[in-house]
Amino acid sequence: MHGIVSLLPQPYYKEVESIWNELEKEIGLTGVRVTPYPHFSWQIAESYDMNKLINVFEDIAVCTKPFEVKTTGIGLFTGKFPVVFIPVVKDIQLLKFHYSVWERLKQVGEDISDYYSPQLWIPHISLAYEDVTKENIGKVLKKLSFMDFSWSFEVDNISFIYEPNGQIGELKYRIDFKR
Repeated sequence: MHGIVSLLPQPYYKEVESIWNELEKEIGLTGVRVTPYPHFSWQIAESYDMNKLINVFEDIAVCTKPFEVKTTGIGLFTGKFPVVFIPVVKDIQLLKFHYSVWERLKQVGEDISDYYSPQLWIPHISLAYEDVTKENIGKVLKKLSFMDFSWSFEVDNISFIYEPNGQIGELKYRIDFKR
């Protein structure tokens, strides 16, 4: 799956990388490294028309000024392959931007994941997935539960991570907002 994302700014980009490093060193988790760029996602799909994607990105960048988002706590998507994450707080500005991105890109992608539709989207920064198990989830949560994830930062870019099945994701495009 390929992702339409916003990369985190410093110091949070480095902070997430540091957490990934600690979880790898202390617990052996490496699954999150399949997408090795600290980010949160707006939409994911099996494929995108790259020419149209770049045009939409340019349009979004010209029409968008950076905006603030907040995070808080730790979240968990349950199931066969749990995901541990930092929730991004939904506010009106974030929801409006997401809806705009979704509407502009839904004609550009194929097999778009419904989990990122405006009705279902839970914005988040992934800390561990792919290799979270019954045996190690307690250690993961114990490690993260006493960290402060009440962050506030500026979203200033829209980016594209190209991630063919079974391969490490590659940052193909990052376009900074121009307003």
